[in-house]
Amino acid sequence: MTAEIDPATIHEDEELPKPGAKKPAGKRELVQTRAEETRERILDAAYEAFAKQGFEGANTRAIAATADTTHAAIRYHFGTKEELWREVVRRMYDEVAEEAELTLVEDTDGKSPTELLRRYLRSYARYSAANVNHALITISESVTGGERLEWMSETFIRPRHELALAHLRKYMEAGLLPDISPVTLLYIIVSVCQMPFVLSQQMKVLYDVDMTDEAVIDEHIDAVLKIFVPDS
Repeated sequence: MTAEIDPATIHEDEELPKPGAKKPAGKRELVQTRAEETRERILDAAYEAFAKQGFEGANTRAIAATADTTHAAIRYHFGTKEELWREVVRRMYDEVAEEAELTLVEDTDGKSPTELLRRYLRSYARYSAANVNHALITISESVTGGERLEWMSETFIRPRHELALAHLRKYMEAGLLPDISPVTLLYIIVSVCQMPFVLSQQMKVLYDVDMTDEAVIDEHIDAVLKIFVPDS
């Protein structure tokens, strides 16, 4: 089977292969590598655009320019703007959301509920600091509503919430967290961990606080732990 060629990876001075012609192994690998690199650059640029401008505001030609490729390359790799957005969301959850989730399920033997809760909160707060675009995309779609939000919620958010809620209920039963609605508690935790980073520009203007500074991030994480685990 002849490998497909990404038109965005062919230089002007390269000769396009004739239909059915086999490409040398080294050539195929080079084209494949270029195609993968192009695809990742598009996803990086789209992630930033969808986070900062929302789905409607993001422009695929501008995304292509930021990714140093052509608009045809976006069509080749993703087809439509909607599919590009979906792939951005898939990668967003596959690559970064699990960072916080794994603290709920891995290496729990011998650790007290207090230690596990502290580890989860610390990991989630640090994740929130490092991945503001994740929160911005989620907030944008939550405000807009519609089919994209429904797809993202059912495919990614609900399964992760169910995992988190199961553990929050255990912490509540252990007396570590207040006896309130677990769903309400989950959203309070999300807000406390995320919002200072989402509103970082406002905090800079009002209080000259740089939420990207590592010392400030550490201070915020310590504050989160003191709120939910007072003996931290």
